[in-house]
Amino acid sequence: MNIINIAIKEIKREFRDVRTLVFMLAFPIVLMLVFGAALSSAFDSTISVGDIYVLYKDKTTGEFSTYVREFIKEAKKSDIHFKKASHHVDGRRMVKQGDYDGYMEIDNKGIHLYTNNKNSVKGSIIQGMVTAFADKYNMVTAVAQVKPTQVHMLMNNGHHDDYIKETSLHSKRQPSAMDYYAITMTTMIALYGAVSASYLIRGERIRKTADRLLAAPIHKSEIFIGKILGSMATNLLCIVIVIVFSKFVFKAYWGHHLTLVCLVVFTEVLFAVSFGLGISYIARTEGAARVIVLVVIQLASFFGGAYFKIDATSTITKFITHLSPLTWVNTAITKMIYANDLSAIFPAIFLNVGLSALFLLIAGMSLTRREGL
Repeated sequence: MNIINIAIKEIKREFRDVRTLVFMLAFPIVLMLVFGAALSSAFDSTISVGDIYVLYKDKTTGEFSTYVREFIKEAKKSDIHFKKASHHVDGRRMVKQGDYDGYMEIDNKGIHLYTNNKNSVKGSIIQGMVTAFADKYNMVTAVAQVKPTQVHMLMNNGHHDDYIKETSLHSKRQPSAMDYYAITMTTMIALYGAVSASYLIRGERIRKTADRLLAAPIHKSEIFIGKILGSMATNLLCIVIVIVFSKFVFKAYWGHHLTLVCLVVFTEVLFAVSFGLGISYIARTEGAARVIVLVVIQLASFFGGAYFKIDATSTITKFITHLSPLTWVNTAITKMIYANDLSAIFPAIFLNVGLSALFLLIAGMSLTRREGL
């Protein structure tokens, strides 16, 4: 019961502090908005090709010419515009000059296509569509020789979009700027819980309330556990509010496993609180503990990709980035959201819990050896 009372007291004290609410709630939300809006173009992976213009000459007559007109009509729906050239126009020269993206000559021998090498993307699109049309016409011609009655069905109703089913081994959805910074700002602010945790016990000594706690009929371990639980509950509640706000207000994508995301973030909060508490006992002075915690958090945020993506190419860069707790957590959450890889969360959970146990052991042994708190 004493543990619960101490935890509740710690939660009330944290939420009465306006700085806690501003820093833990407003700070990550504002950063999400700023980074998500300012760097949205850097995360845009779509490529706009634009309209494609093709010049053509049709020297055929009869049924094939009818099929060509139908092909041109359908191509226009995909922003590929065909313009019929007069006989005196040199289509090859106009394509070479860049006036058109492609030039097509249609005669009784087949289709002759010329594209502009300056824009290989548009040329590939034109070539692909013309090849598909030619293959379909060849198929119709072959069928006409055997069953002429089936030609009309093939040309009009024989088109299907499900002949080939494509399954990508990589997630088609990629995080936008807001999606990315919703994750990184949330995990970064969770790590900042180490700052307040470094004052959990030291703060009692500063406020001269440590002796009162020791004089009360409460064991040291109850004070220790109660304060840790209170700090964790405060930080976790702030993180949940940030996640919910980003999901419903900024429309950030958190995937279909939000419970597991919260579990990973919970272990990070545990690590942050344990780390801050452990450093408060390792460092000799209050100033030294604060400096150590802030420096570690800033380095972890920078190399963990909180402010911008870091493409670790060299061995040294990979080693440094993987030392950051944010790298473990962000990688696990991203893989779970965008690749549906639930197994990716286990390394992050084990690292967070393992390091938390180490720092809690250091803090617990130091507390036991001290006369006071």
